[in-house]
Amino acid sequence: MRRLITLTTDFGHDDPFAGIMKGVILGLAPDAQIVDITHAIGPQNIRQAAWTLEAAAPCFPAGTVHVAVVDPGVGSERRPLAVQAGEHTFIAPDNGLLTPFLASADDIFELTRSRYFRKPLSATFHGRDVFAPAAAWVAQGTPLSQMGDPVENPVLLDIPQPVFMNGILTGEVIHIDRFGNIATNITRGHLADHFQEGAAQQSLRIGRGSNLRLASHYSDRAPGEAGFLLNSWDRVEVFVREGNARLHFKCEIGSPVVISLETEE
Repeated sequence: MRRLITLTTDFGHDDPFAGIMKGVILGLAPDAQIVDITHAIGPQNIRQAAWTLEAAAPCFPAGTVHVAVVDPGVGSERRPLAVQAGEHTFIAPDNGLLTPFLASADDIFELTRSRYFRKPLSATFHGRDVFAPAAAWVAQGTPLSQMGDPVENPVLLDIPQPVFMNGILTGEVIHIDRFGNIATNITRGHLADHFQEGAAQQSLRIGRGSNLRLASHYSDRAPGEAGFLLNSWDRVEVFVREGNARLHFKCEIGSPVVISLETEE
């Protein structure tokens, strides 16, 4: 069976790091199929990597091995993890990157068996020497239990959750795509829980923007007009049709987003 391996890193495309990882994987598992989710995670941005992998992983078939390397603690005592969650395997540093999958994990192991590492082991490139080889061995059918020891206390990110108070739901920006569309941590579920009635009257405030109204799709607004909708991740997203919401609202990751049923002022 040809196993699928995905890569998510902050390595970018100017350096050879991602390509080197692929070479190591293919040297051990020549039949593996490698898919890049992204190598454009912000440098050391663990939270962005966690959101990205959470959105992407469910779109891959059962048996996929996901490797994520955003690793500001490389070379330190932080643990390399292999996690089995449902029918997917996740391999990443133990720095909170795998938080979205840990609650539903069936097995969590620290990769401790050096026979599955590349030699010599670098202090600065565990993507090449630890995580890529581990993915290849898993793709070849090696059980996680053979590669390390069970872990009961993985590192968890403090992931911000929207807060509802006095009829107002307050969240924050978690991702901005290359088009300038602004994704938030407010989901369809949050809207359903707190605004079961009057969906058409929902209004959103972000940055210096006035109240925005819920749209069904991007072209539900005139060119240059802003709105918000539920995107393909089922998250509230702010957009400017044929424009750039990030520039328009001067927002960044962490900027507050407020939704209510209030009418425009």
